[in-house]
Amino acid sequence: MKHESTPGTNEDAPTTDPTCAMCPHPWSEHDALGRRFCTATQVGVWSRGCICTPPTRR
Repeated sequence: MKHESTPGTNEDAPTTDPTCAMCPHPWSEHDALGRRFCTATQVGVWSRGCICTPPTRR
């Protein structure tokens, strides 16, 4: 069975919050739509802009 990893992750890298391979945002900042969009972008080998929502100000 093939192991599927999160887009933009390097399983050898010692990081807890990988950056997405398709946009400059950490994977944890993606909402459900952003995860689907970036995953589809990577799988489809497309070049398109980012749809991530800006992080909320605290």
